[in-house]
Amino acid sequence: MKPFYIDYPQEKIEEHQHAYRCMYCKIPTTVIFGLLENHAEDCTYRKQQSKWVQLEAKLKPHNEHFDEPHADEVD
Repeated sequence: MKPFYIDYPQEKIEEHQHAYRCMYCKIPTTVIFGLLENHAEDCTYRKQQSKWVQLEAKLKPHNEHFDEPHADEVD
């Protein structure tokens, strides 16, 4: 999981000189602030990234086995 999501497509907000928003959900970047959960729930970018996060969680190795003490370990 990324700490910040800033690679979403953006478009300029016409009424402002230096303001941008997500191209999909139209929420300003200053409100999104790099956080996936700050995009609209039905935002295409948020949905795509959420799928990747879920897939990464499934593929990530579980360390539970490695945390168990083993008989061949010496103190």
